[in-house]
Amino acid sequence: MMPAQKKAAMTFPKNFDPIYFADSPWSERVQAWERQNISHGFSAGNATLIRRLLDDDATGLRVVINITPAALEAMLREDNYRNIYEHPDIGGQSRAPSKDRKEVDEKLSIGPDTYFGAVALGGAGLRFYGTYCMVLSAKFVDSDTQLFDRDSYEILLPPLADAHVTPKDISRLKGKWQIDRVDMAMLKVLPEVRHDSRLVTSGAVSSMVLRDQEYIEVHLHQKFRPADLEEIRESADDAATEVDILERRRAGLHVRAEEAEWVRRRSHIAQLMDEKDIHHRVVTMYGRGYRWV
Repeated sequence: MMPAQKKAAMTFPKNFDPIYFADSPWSERVQAWERQNISHGFSAGNATLIRRLLDDDATGLRVVINITPAALEAMLREDNYRNIYEHPDIGGQSRAPSKDRKEVDEKLSIGPDTYFGAVALGGAGLRFYGTYCMVLSAKFVDSDTQLFDRDSYEILLPPLADAHVTPKDISRLKGKWQIDRVDMAMLKVLPEVRHDSRLVTSGAVSSMVLRDQEYIEVHLHQKFRPADLEEIRESADDAATEVDILERRRAGLHVRAEEAEWVRRRSHIAQLMDEKDIHHRVVTMYGRGYRWV
């Protein structure tokens, strides 16, 4: 009986990282990584520094949700954020969950009352999903909010879609905001850091916590409103593009109709953010010490 149970518990492929995919709490996985790497160069100092950065109350990890200009405009106007199951009207079209979205949510035991976000340390979030990055107040996020260590759509693809990977295996990739967020982020960052020559910088840690579409996913079960936001961020690229368009228009140079409309919408959104008393910042560099315009 015991050998069969042990075999059933080890269904991840053998070439998977045995520490990362261990059937143990995230904190124990971090400790296992540190025991294995503690004597390697700057690894001990980096582990201490990374934990300090991630766990800082004022500038540490936050839940971010990226949103398109049209969706943000609707949210601020209606004072209400709606997920895809609530059929939000975006750009004049009603949106609905895809077949893949429903399948993923079923496999993860989440549903229509879930609001998706990502864990971030500074930066402008997941720009793939929208140029505006909403940052939830740290006090708003429930301590038992579920985390998933990657984009949940990955469970539809090999090797996680393999028939031998069970729901119990997938549950090893989950965590809770209060007790696991720092350890999950550390185990994401530590193996990527070069420990042989120097201590890591806050900017490097920020970019490794959330890079492109590699991130820790957040499954919120709290409906939030603009008043629950700590701030809204956007990248310096968009701010620079707006300045360029305005300067060309002031100089009497040609500005395309779509460029003029893009600037008009940004101006309207800025006005709505001001009316809602939402702090709006432009990211000019990553890291805990990022500068803002």
